[in-house]
Amino acid sequence: MTKRSFVRVATLTSVLMLALAVITGSLPLAAQAQLCTYRCGSNQIRFEPAQPITIKFINHTNNLITLERVLDIDKYWLRPQSEYAIQTLVGADRDMSMVFWNDQNRAISAVLHRPDAATLLIEFLPSAADSDRAVHIVNDGRVLVY
Repeated sequence: MTKRSFVRVATLTSVLMLALAVITGSLPLAAQAQLCTYRCGSNQIRFEPAQPITIKFINHTNNLITLERVLDIDKYWLRPQSEYAIQTLVGADRDMSMVFWNDQNRAISAVLHRPDAATLLIEFLPSAADSDRAVHIVNDGRVLVY
């Protein structure tokens, strides 16, 4: 066996072992997460438990959007074409949820981005389909959109 063939076999073996570890669930959750950074779907972004993160909201609609962090009293009104940010620790406040709605009751889409390791960017866009209503950060670090 040539050196080149040996390297190919070793690389293929490593990839197969990693795939098997992911399938059987023997890798840590953070290692199983996809490396999505732009236009991520629900459950494609994962942070480490107890990691401090910044959550940025950007309203790219023409209407006012109301944000409310579940179990908090205060609401925040996000004007059209404006931004808002909060800091939190993943898992520190149990599962962290932000609910949102359009003041005109129009459908909006929450598009997730992860521009860096400690930032979750949530971009609100007009939608012709069913409206998203909440972003939920589970204690294990998964980010879900409902």
